Amino acid sequence: MELFREFGVFFHQMLFAIVLFLFGIQTPPAGAISGRVFDTERKPLPGVTVQLVRRMYQNGRPILLTVQQATTDQNGEYGLPVVSQGRYYVSASYSKGFGITSTTYNVPDEGYPPIYYPGTAEPEAAAPLDLPAGGSLNAIDLTLYRVETLKISGRVLGPDGAPDPDAWLSILPGRSAVFLPLSMRRQSIRKDGSFEFKGLMPGSYELVADSHSADGEAIKARVFVQLVRNLEDVAIVLSLGIELDGRIAVENQTTDSVSNLLKLLTVSLRPSSDSQIVFSATGAVQADGSFRIRKVGPGDYTLQIGGLPPDYYVKSAYAGRTDVVELGLSVFAQPPGSMDIVISPRGGRVEGTIVDNDGAPVPGVQVVLIPEQRLRGREDLYKIAPAPNGAFSMGGVRPGNYKLFAWPATLTPAYMDPDFIRDYENRAESVRVDPESRIVVPARVLPALQGQ
Repeated sequence: MELFREFGVFFHQMLFAIVLFLFGIQTPPAGAISGRVFDTERKPLPGVTVQLVRRMYQNGRPILLTVQQATTDQNGEYGLPVVSQGRYYVSASYSKGFGITSTTYNVPDEGYPPIYYPGTAEPEAAAPLDLPAGGSLNAIDLTLYRVETLKISGRVLGPDGAPDPDAWLSILPGRSAVFLPLSMRRQSIRKDGSFEFKGLMPGSYELVADSHSADGEAIKARVFVQLVRNLEDVAIVLSLGIELDGRIAVENQTTDSVSNLLKLLTVSLRPSSDSQIVFSATGAVQADGSFRIRKVGPGDYTLQIGGLPPDYYVKSAYAGRTDVVELGLSVFAQPPGSMDIVISPRGGRVEGTIVDNDGAPVPGVQVVLIPEQRLRGREDLYKIAPAPNGAFSMGGVRPGNYKLFAWPATLTPAYMDPDFIRDYENRAESVRVDPESRIVVPARVLPALQGQ
């Protein structure tokens, strides 16, 4: 059990080590970014961790990932060797460890939040640094300042309400964070079940606890909190994962006629939170369409059906009265009710050719079909297709209104980031998909944003 408990932390650390290797060891440095770190009285600060950050994307969302780091010397000076030209960000913090340090957690007790160049605690306001090929950037100075920090304290309780001193607890930034939290704070629980996280900045957090029952079964809990002042007496109650039963039907088909198809399907619940790397709970579908997903922990999920033929899509899915397709599924201590899923072979098809301004096909393009505004939080409704020769085809598209975007294959777009999409929205192709429709779209490739 302990091995599984620590796997996530180990995986995060290994990922960061690989990134450092790829960016900092394989290729000789082509340039450098250097400067000094001061306090508010302009006194140099030694021992500060300075991190070089690049914007990358995970599942279409922007994240900031550390690719290099250094520690300031007695004069407050640092130097960061840079492998390649491009757009970077620089942050400074007293916190050390793997990965970037979030502005909403992992702040030292003395109250110094991480600062991004040119001097902001908000990563969205950080100024990018464009490093030319073979060039260097000097005098990239930062000033750290003290702030009042907050704390969260409480107890972790077992399913019977008794303290669980064997539990482990992690704290992660809320869903609005743009970080891949490679250095999540994790601590064991005191004998009386109590815990305390200090040095926190105001913001949203996710507390994740895990342990095991007397018979070895995994028990978990997730609690979301909004921190605006010190929080005390937070109760985190562990529970066994629940079982979810349900049934899949095919639109206008009897179960007997599609039993061979149903046996090829799987039903998965993918955690909606991007704050940790997790595995989806999955259940196999039987010939009669029934399925059971075991050990589903508390949290928010999106539905995924594996093994669907090319033109099939999920027409509807309900757990009790909850529309799982549009709203997702929230799981608490009690099952939300049986799931009823209908899949349909009448999915639409969107195809076409990406052309340049002269009408010639553009090879090596990535095409993304994005749902209408009210459904843009539903990752499972997005469609992505390569267009190696300029031509593309997407099947099994759920009927509805979409926008079609095309970018160079060298750009990994943040297609689930509203700020990113806003720059392209008026240049996308509007697409209306009806059941069994075939839409042919001539679209133009969109240029990459500077520095992406």
